[in-house]
Amino acid sequence: MDTPNRVVKPQLPLRVILSAAGIGLLIVAFLVIAFYQSGRGLADARMTGKIISKEFQPLPSPERQITINRSGSISAQDTTGQFLIAVEVPQKDGSNKIFNVWLNDKARYDAVKVGDSFDVGPFVIPDIKK
Repeated sequence: MDTPNRVVKPQLPLRVILSAAGIGLLIVAFLVIAFYQSGRGLADARMTGKIISKEFQPLPSPERQITINRSGSISAQDTTGQFLIAVEVPQKDGSNKIFNVWLNDKARYDAVKVGDSFDVGPFVIPDIKK
């Protein structure tokens, strides 16, 4: 007995196709919203203000400071003191908040002047207690 060759084509129900497409659209929508929301917080955290004072606090004796930057590389430099600027940043509620910013090098400290605009940025910086 000879049986003819048959090709079996499974058919997917329309409900399965629509469910898979709906799940795919939900995943894509979630990713788009997540990318949009991830950059939003940094834009809101950006703070720029005016420098209201500069202060150099000398150390009793020069010291060598060793720092590790964000990429993990280590650098060392000799310093004679701390370079500090105070930046007054306007807040959303109309008040002003003063931030202390410690600068690492004398060249950057000398480059800014009282009254200049300074970007405090999205960093956690303690404020001046008066």
